[in-house]
Amino acid sequence: MNNRFKIQISILCEFGNYYGEIIQVSLEQYRNIIELSKNYYETGFEMALEDGSFVILPPDIVKKSVLQINIIKEDV
Repeated sequence: MNNRFKIQISILCEFGNYYGEIIQVSLEQYRNIIELSKNYYETGFEMALEDGSFVILPPDIVKKSVLQINIIKEDV
């Protein structure tokens, strides 16, 4: 894996699928995001979306959702 790569966080829930902005992160930042995601179900969640809008999910919705962190593969 390169020093920097792109990821996109997705939230899948009963109200639809929400796709976060594609962001570039270092390996250390990626590992921190993975570590922070372990507490995802304990609180609400907010995220900037790929279309420029913003979503805030309350804790009861978060508990019934799936958090997905995708590594974006780019054509070389």
